Amino acid sequence: MASHRRTALFVAAFAALAALGAVSASAATRQAPAGTAPTPVTVVVNAATNRHVGTGFAGFSHEKDRIGAGIFDAKDTNLVNLFRLLGPSVLRLGGNLVDMVNWNGKGAGGSAKEIAPADVTKLAGFLRATGWKALYGINLKTNTSANAAAEAQFTAKALGTSLLAFEIGNEPNFYRTEATYETSYNSYVKAIKAKVPGAVFDGPGPASKNSWLKPFATHEKNNSLAILSMHTYIDSNTAASISGMLASTAPGGKLAGQWSALASAKAAGGIAQWRMTEANSYFHGGAAGVSDVQAAALWSLDFMYGIASHDGAGVNFHGGTSTQFPLHYSPIVFSGLTPTGVQAVYYGELLWSLAGTGALHAAAVSGGSGVAAWGIANNVVLNNKSSSAITATVKLAAAAARASGYVLTAPSLTSKAITLAGSGVTASGGFHPAPQSLSVSGTTVVVTVPADSAVLVLTR
Repeated sequence: MASHRRTALFVAAFAALAALGAVSASAATRQAPAGTAPTPVTVVVNAATNRHVGTGFAGFSHEKDRIGAGIFDAKDTNLVNLFRLLGPSVLRLGGNLVDMVNWNGKGAGGSAKEIAPADVTKLAGFLRATGWKALYGINLKTNTSANAAAEAQFTAKALGTSLLAFEIGNEPNFYRTEATYETSYNSYVKAIKAKVPGAVFDGPGPASKNSWLKPFATHEKNNSLAILSMHTYIDSNTAASISGMLASTAPGGKLAGQWSALASAKAAGGIAQWRMTEANSYFHGGAAGVSDVQAAALWSLDFMYGIASHDGAGVNFHGGTSTQFPLHYSPIVFSGLTPTGVQAVYYGELLWSLAGTGALHAAAVSGGSGVAAWGIANNVVLNNKSSSAITATVKLAAAAARASGYVLTAPSLTSKAITLAGSGVTASGGFHPAPQSLSVSGTTVVVTVPADSAVLVLTR
């Protein structure tokens, strides 16, 4: 599909609202001071295709015990709406807790200590209500292949087309070698496929272990491996900083090396796709004031572009709730099992999703520092991480008749008061954007981007 159905809805909203020329109050405060002109910048979008952005790119990862806890409930219309605003996409169920909770086929359900049939049935209803698909993790560390097969059999039937793939264990590099993990993987795959002949899998899902990727992809390419996967974070939350976070996506760094390793292993093994199935800023839940503020929204955009430009199919940002430690980086904020709002990374995912699907285009930026840009189809994202406002003259990959600007901004990099096109997202999934009408002539669009902000240029 050339673009998300959601994009069409927001374009329609723009038609009604563009005449207002609305700009959020926070965006206005981020413009250059009186008497100081924004820095002029030129952005040239390469007409050649550089990879592709598909449906389901920006997803979530949650701890698997949340299934038994009951967080995924079709009756929770607020959570359904928050998922649907980004969707359809992919929910990965795993995390540390996948290897601590087990399947009980005779269980009553409703306990975070185990997974029972009623819990999976409830999850299936939630996935149908949201239109999302699941990467469903199965305990490896404290399980048997027979019990895994029983769980997979029930899950495959309950989830149906909402099941994207199974994954075996979580970050097995902490308790297996690559070779011994392959042995376990093969044993589980064999047992599961005896019960679910059409089952497919993602893996190996190590934590920042590039060396596992090529051997696993090469050895398992004919053993139902549909998605080559990995997990990553910048560093521990004790080392968290805004400057370190924003710098982490630079070429030649740790994250870029992982994206390259995944792309290379995917190609070498002939695997259909690779995906970062668990990721966020800093592990052990991130850090307040870093992982939950405007800087993290901007970081998430660069992170997603890095994945897309290295032929990745998407990312599952970890979040939700956890019994282990607070998840400051969670895209959706919860009180207990109740969603109470969204924060930084969610806004990055929302802007990315509004850009739609289609060909990915690299872009060259000149005239300013701290500015990144790229195209998705004939839409453009500009990420201005500098402390000065910019006015960008954008050369599109193709001519456009009209253009609108969705500005992602906040009063400062450390602020949680984030808006997108003048609107926040409410706990019930309410979003009422008022995009700017932009000057467009053929392939040229002019847009002003506040300091420490991003903008989506949406064309028609």
